[in-house]
Amino acid sequence: MKLPTGSSSGDCLWHDNQGGRGRLSKERKDKMKTKETNLKFRKKTLSPRDFTFEIRIPKSEIPGPDRRAPVRLGGDRTPAKTKSSLGQARAGQNPTLSLCLIVKDEEVFLPRCLDSVKDYVDELIIVDTGSTDSTVEIAKRYGAKVYHHPWENSFSKARNYSIKYATCDWIMWLDADEEIDRNDAHKLKEVIKDNDVNVICLPRFSRFSGGKSLAVANVANIFRNNIGIHFEGIVHNTLNYSGSFKSVNIRAYHYGFNQDEEQMERKFIRTSNLLKEQIKNDPEDPKPHHYLVSSYLERKKYDESIKSAHKAIELYEKHDKTSPLLFFTYYNVSSAYHFKKDLKNAEKYALKAIELNPEYLDPYDMLSIIYFTQRDYGRFSYYTQRFLELLRKIDKDPTIAMTFPYNTLNNALLAHSRMAINHYEHGNEKEGLQSLIKAVDSAEDPWKPYLAIGRHFMEHNNLKMAERFLSDGHKKYPENKEIQYYLADAYEKSGVSDKALVLFRKILQNHADEILAQYRLGLLLAKNNQHEEAISSFKSVINKEPQHTEALFNLAMAYERTGDIAQAKDTYNDILKTEPEYPEVLVRLGTLYLNEQDYIKAEECFLNTIKLDKYLTEAHLALSRIYLFMNDPESCVMSCDELLKYLDLPRDITINSVSDLSKLYINIGETLKAQRKELLANVSFEIAAMIDTNLTSRKSKDFTTT
Repeated sequence: MKLPTGSSSGDCLWHDNQGGRGRLSKERKDKMKTKETNLKFRKKTLSPRDFTFEIRIPKSEIPGPDRRAPVRLGGDRTPAKTKSSLGQARAGQNPTLSLCLIVKDEEVFLPRCLDSVKDYVDELIIVDTGSTDSTVEIAKRYGAKVYHHPWENSFSKARNYSIKYATCDWIMWLDADEEIDRNDAHKLKEVIKDNDVNVICLPRFSRFSGGKSLAVANVANIFRNNIGIHFEGIVHNTLNYSGSFKSVNIRAYHYGFNQDEEQMERKFIRTSNLLKEQIKNDPEDPKPHHYLVSSYLERKKYDESIKSAHKAIELYEKHDKTSPLLFFTYYNVSSAYHFKKDLKNAEKYALKAIELNPEYLDPYDMLSIIYFTQRDYGRFSYYTQRFLELLRKIDKDPTIAMTFPYNTLNNALLAHSRMAINHYEHGNEKEGLQSLIKAVDSAEDPWKPYLAIGRHFMEHNNLKMAERFLSDGHKKYPENKEIQYYLADAYEKSGVSDKALVLFRKILQNHADEILAQYRLGLLLAKNNQHEEAISSFKSVINKEPQHTEALFNLAMAYERTGDIAQAKDTYNDILKTEPEYPEVLVRLGTLYLNEQDYIKAEECFLNTIKLDKYLTEAHLALSRIYLFMNDPESCVMSCDELLKYLDLPRDITINSVSDLSKLYINIGETLKAQRKELLANVSFEIAAMIDTNLTSRKSKDFTTT
């Protein structure tokens, strides 16, 4: 029988003392039976350095019971007596526990991990695979036995090295980025007294998606020593064991998925490369394909995730239809399809996961989201209620979770929020309020349901309902920035710009360095034609962030509108120094040069715009005017031809006179007018009039192609 020791997860949707003790001498055991004062005395008389040693093992040497005598702490260094086949402690003695870790450059996480268990384990075993930071020194301070092994591109090899050094009756393995709940750690000494099991699983909680999401899985962290239990798989290891197991509610917390973008990318590259190597070595094993699904999903590589999922499903259905990882794969591919907005396939695979295991939490949340999106409120209500029911069971007893992660533990507030929206949209005010209260009660941040509901109504252009819930949230949590931003958006979209301005200024009162609020304030002031105040606001942004391109661009436009053309040109040119391929800047600066009759600089701006394949109509119309002013009719004809080509108008035309060319620009103008591009149409009509002065007295609306 095999239990996976853990796996990675996909993204959340709708879319929050002393250590190093081994077997103790009789004298030390007697001391440990004394009161707290004697314990304190013991700490003073024995230093961790007394128990610390370091051994380096060549890559070729694999340690085992036949190669060494177990070393015990506290001065007892006699060989261990042979244990029974179950590795049980000798009669009258409590069983002992070794903690085994493999590490590399874990100076940030390691102290927290060791602090969480140091008082409840009898031995600390650490295999270091090449740390260059202070990891080894930290481990020694805790009294750990440190062994050095070169990294061999296999987590199982490293873990198997570590457990072969263990001398205690039981072994617990952790990663350095994990810890045991401080309120639960004392239970470790009790659970290993069970003579009827070989393996003990702990619920492991993992944060991911920047801490917004929470997952739980039961992981085989504790097992008997000296009965042949070992790890398999170069990555995402599996514990290979025989006999029975149990799950106990000793919570472990994993922080390895909640790191910054650079760290997560390095982790993805390492993990995916190892998985691909595993596939190369055993193409028929579905597990590495399954774990690739999760890895790709974490990095938002949805197409790759789907491709790997279908391969994993094919191999599981061929070799191991009963594997729990099969319905995890179904859920992950459902998530990938959902992110690609393929709701049909997302629904299909979520239902498949539930068909294989009706107690599997996550697919119910997925189906709740899908049917809510599709406004299939009957099925939405059923799957949402079922999700919440299963979630309550897991919250009460996380040991019922399976050996792969349930990723939606933080989604109760969103499920209740969707229920509230459903009720409010159907006019069920009482039921809506009840669901809103449940959403608030289930949220770590009680303001989030108001934001979620308000955002939903904004996205569906129900500004009245959006303002209602965002305003309620603002009244209850008046200093919350997120609610203030969205409420300001709602006010602005409703045309109540004065209230939006008040909110942006309130944000800045409490957060003077909030660049986004300062920038949004400037945009709103400019929209209200308060250009001088807008200029001041944009300058404040630039003082804090000199390369804030959008603020510089809007500052230049504000200068234009106040008539300060020189400052506008200088600001546009400053932008082009750092972003020479900014088409909007090129068009506006070219227009300013054109208005000043600086045709050479204007031409340069518009030609550069065309190189970017942006604003082609605007650029060619401007160049047409420039070439006419420069008395260059041939270049004007070339610009006219490009306009005809871009607008898909007939080009097989012979121009016999200026009147013919003028009529082409009239035709271009009429086409633009039909496309509701009135300003550009008028420019084209003006060019026609410049070419054929007989048209000067005619109004644009009278131009025809006849």
